[in-house]
Amino acid sequence: MTGDMLVHEETNPLTEILALGFEAVPFAALFYQPDDNLTLLWRNSAHAVMSGSVGADISGMGMFEAFPPSADAAGSDAVNFIRNATDEIMRTGKPQEVGPARFDLLSDEGHYVEHHWQMHFAPIRKDGKIIAILQTARDVTEATLTARLAQSHRRAAMSTTSVAYFSYDPETDLFLRNDAIDAMFGFAPEEAGPYAAPFFERVHKDDIGAVHDEVARVLAAPHGEIASFDYRVPLPSGEERFVRIRGEIATDPVDRRPKLVGTFVDLTDIETARRDLQQAVHVREALVIEANHRIKNSLQIALSLLRLQSSKLMMAGGPAADRAREALRAVESRVRAVADVHAAIQIDDDVAQIDLVTLFNRLVLSTRKSAELPEGAMIFTYPTEVIRLKSDTAIALSLMLNELLTNAIKYGAPREHAPVTLDLVIDDGRELQITVSNADLNAGASQLDIDSTGTGERLVQQFAAQIGAEIERTKDGKRVVAKVTMPLEPSPIALDPAQ
Repeated sequence: MTGDMLVHEETNPLTEILALGFEAVPFAALFYQPDDNLTLLWRNSAHAVMSGSVGADISGMGMFEAFPPSADAAGSDAVNFIRNATDEIMRTGKPQEVGPARFDLLSDEGHYVEHHWQMHFAPIRKDGKIIAILQTARDVTEATLTARLAQSHRRAAMSTTSVAYFSYDPETDLFLRNDAIDAMFGFAPEEAGPYAAPFFERVHKDDIGAVHDEVARVLAAPHGEIASFDYRVPLPSGEERFVRIRGEIATDPVDRRPKLVGTFVDLTDIETARRDLQQAVHVREALVIEANHRIKNSLQIALSLLRLQSSKLMMAGGPAADRAREALRAVESRVRAVADVHAAIQIDDDVAQIDLVTLFNRLVLSTRKSAELPEGAMIFTYPTEVIRLKSDTAIALSLMLNELLTNAIKYGAPREHAPVTLDLVIDDGRELQITVSNADLNAGASQLDIDSTGTGERLVQQFAAQIGAEIERTKDGKRVVAKVTMPLEPSPIALDPAQ
């Protein structure tokens, strides 16, 4: 209702008002007299439902007797805006619009519940005199509280130094923002002006294309689609800042235009700390690689000394020299296995994990060379996928393998038609299986003649316990087989080389 209502001829205003047919309208309507009590004349059923007073007879009651306001400041304001609207109508004779305005209602439990209303007041005239006022009302509580919550979020974002709210109109380039955003981009207050162009100009040249693409994407997407930007901002001072934007397209309630709204987050401190940490990790890895390189060289020197001493003993001859030379060869084999691990770490440039196939290949080649075996006398088969293990596990496993290969050479007399074989397999249960097999030269014996008190066997058992591996040895009259089974570590990196 936007104008006056005219009442003619009848002497009973209430009868005339009822005749106007407001009972059937879907909105809340209330008639009251413009006296001191704002005496209620009639209201429709929509008003009864909206005000939570269905079944109550309010005719003849004062407005604030029928709907008592709360005793706090909000209640006083509610009384004032209704009385002021009534006074203004009586003074000017013109309709009045009020709201959103708060007028709380009593619940069934006797507690006041917050409500906000949009109200329209129109004068009812008879013979040129205002005899009543029509009040129509719309409950806008949800919309009002939602808007206030959004404003609270915006104020919270604007009050935080590292998070700043913005609104951007892609069509006009108008860029409303918190002052903190200007500081992020190196602008003095009011230096950049009201538009976004100066800010786009300061985005890193390698990042600006992705920023424009993301704006175009989210503009074409349904409302609610989240836009995400991470980019660098080189400042005139030479400093580089790192900025993250999160936002979405929303319709501005004022001009009904789509705007990109969201927050800027200054990630410079976080990114700087991340880079410093990454640099520290690189330095640490370089130091470990250098240490492995030096350890490998030192072990190679030790191997050279052992070989020199072994050559001298060979020249001396005799049973004692033979036993000493055999012991030196065993020590040499173990030192070589450790040297191979450190060499694998150096080649792979990964101090945390080692490529198991690369490591085993080096170990097979060095073992074959040390034993002066032809290539066909020791064969290594392995899967196509890359298997990586933590360096500690790989070291223990390689030392186990060294002992098993040494025993296979010692007891199997490998040659091309009866080679030592090493098989590396990953089964469906993601268990690692390593099998060392050699010819059985003692086919008549039903038991394996392995001295469990020997140094090599003790090393194998100790390393197996360390990495949670199990060892099974079998023979069938033709081959002697040692099978090592162990679960892959919780987070192995097993990748297809083609990827």
